Amino acid sequence: MVLAAVLPVFSSCSDYLDKRPDDQLDIETAFENSKNLDRWLAYIYDGIPQFYADSNWDMIGKDCTTPASWISVGNNVCNYQVGNWTPTNGQIIGFWRDFPKRIRSAYIFIENAHPLTDVSQKDIDAMKAECRFFIAYYHSLLVMTYGSVPIIEEAAPTTNAEDLMIKQRPFYEVVDWCANELQDVAKDLPLTYPDMANEYGRATALWALAIRARLLTFAASPLVNGNSDLAEVVNCDGEPIFSTTYDPQRWKDAADANMDLIQMAEENGYALYEAEKVDGEHDPYMSYFGALMLRRNQGNYEIIMPRTEDGAGWMDMKSAPRSIQSQAGVVGVTQDLVDAFFMNNGKVAISGHNADGSPIIPNNNSGYREDGYSQNDMKAKTKYYYNNPSGTSTTTENVITEANTFNMYCNREPRFYVSVMYNESFNWAKTHKDRSEATPPRKNVNFFVGEEDGRDGSDYPTAGYLMKKRIAPDYCGSSSSGEFNKRYGVIYRLAEAYLSYAECLYEYSVSEGINEYSSNKAQIVEYINKIRARAGIPEYGSESLGDIDAVAAEAGLTVRDLIRRERRIELNCEGGMSWNDLRRWLLAETELNGPFYGMNMDASEDERDKFYTRTPYQVRKFISYWWPIPQDDIDRNPNLRQLPGW
Repeated sequence: MVLAAVLPVFSSCSDYLDKRPDDQLDIETAFENSKNLDRWLAYIYDGIPQFYADSNWDMIGKDCTTPASWISVGNNVCNYQVGNWTPTNGQIIGFWRDFPKRIRSAYIFIENAHPLTDVSQKDIDAMKAECRFFIAYYHSLLVMTYGSVPIIEEAAPTTNAEDLMIKQRPFYEVVDWCANELQDVAKDLPLTYPDMANEYGRATALWALAIRARLLTFAASPLVNGNSDLAEVVNCDGEPIFSTTYDPQRWKDAADANMDLIQMAEENGYALYEAEKVDGEHDPYMSYFGALMLRRNQGNYEIIMPRTEDGAGWMDMKSAPRSIQSQAGVVGVTQDLVDAFFMNNGKVAISGHNADGSPIIPNNNSGYREDGYSQNDMKAKTKYYYNNPSGTSTTTENVITEANTFNMYCNREPRFYVSVMYNESFNWAKTHKDRSEATPPRKNVNFFVGEEDGRDGSDYPTAGYLMKKRIAPDYCGSSSSGEFNKRYGVIYRLAEAYLSYAECLYEYSVSEGINEYSSNKAQIVEYINKIRARAGIPEYGSESLGDIDAVAAEAGLTVRDLIRRERRIELNCEGGMSWNDLRRWLLAETELNGPFYGMNMDASEDERDKFYTRTPYQVRKFISYWWPIPQDDIDRNPNLRQLPGW
């Protein structure tokens, strides 16, 4: 049977998807051979965006930084950030050209695949269900990216743009078609596979429900739900693409879709990853770390949709400090992300920014300070030793921040320390590289100008931070080394469903004419608190923190602001989540315009206080909420209409 003989390589994290086949096999012979059958299906799977190698979404959003030198070499990401972009540019996001081809291949598979001597009818039916999933999945990515797309309902005669993309359909028509297809195909996809050790990475019913929930959450959001700015967008027939009438039922449908996913996932053993307790206490550091870094066979049942072959080594190389190897130390995080994290007491540290980039620090007794240095080490009961000069994987108490750390980085919540590498923090990668020595040297990153990790040439962390989340802490200058090399790309994890459910239920509850916030508040808070509890910070409604409405008011924010912040923190640097959230919330035009701030990378070690000064490093210019259709496709096909802003 082909699935038993070939598809086990899904779990190898490389072999199956790394075949990168095409669909140009002769139709008459392609489906007469089980190996060709498998190659065809692998091509369809290979379109899943890479969580690591396709990290451009994070960089054009508000989470990640890129080195300024990338502009001089024509890097597309940097050009987009500063508004130097037109539909004639090479694509950062190439869905328009790629997905119709894979959709076409899926239809051809459905039409032509049949049982063989080593492939049963049951196997064929299962693979056809997988193809149906990908048809709906790729449509959903297209409509969320471009807004105005066609529905491809059959295999086009050729892969030419004229055949593949003839006429764009109204946004909600595409959304509802996708949602219905995903719900329907979920009934034909398995919840698990008999041999999950070898078949993990194949489409399941939960994959379909997860993508459906994400799509409906997007479709309920302000960008498309009642946005009058889109009233003039029409297709070639003059048919409006977007509805300008707000519909609260969209939020209700999205909330229900997220709850359907949550219930089915939990009933089948999925849960937020929680690490082994330390001296009887929850370990939030290792729990958040493991949610992305550990695989299913290591006890991580949070990942609902993985990409088992991904470019993690590329991201390791670009985000590890430069002192590990010369090509490293350039992909960092923004000051805005640093500012978003809560304090250890669960309170808001910074509620916003003034026009000059200075922080707005609420009078909420959070304990946040932006001056001076700590007097003592901050320790915690955790096996997370990647901040600890003398720690090991068996140490039950580890240093989180060392004495003499700039106070901006002290007493922050656990997720901060798993996500952000800041100046003078412990360089876990450098020390790991030197473990072979009898007494490994104590190393801290040094971002001061001219120093080993700082600005010395063209590649350096422009905002004064490196991305630490999802980077292998045992990376030693080789993408093939280390315990965490074989990790999954995380396309969807359960935490997203919890946060989306809370958001959708809140937005529905406060809609005009609904007004059910008081009756739904407990459920909204329950699912936010599941995330906060795993993160190791006080829950809303607890004695130490208080009611969510009171916490919001004390920080000068709204409950909506807090819900969005919870999502921004938990899902930071994860496959463009922040970019898409800013789009769907209609915030991108303000949040991605103007100066971006970081620490002063021109300061030397002798000017330590000067380094810890907010300094603009880039001026951004936002262009459009939608990605452009390539101009040559517009030129070839008179039925296509370009997206707003291009």
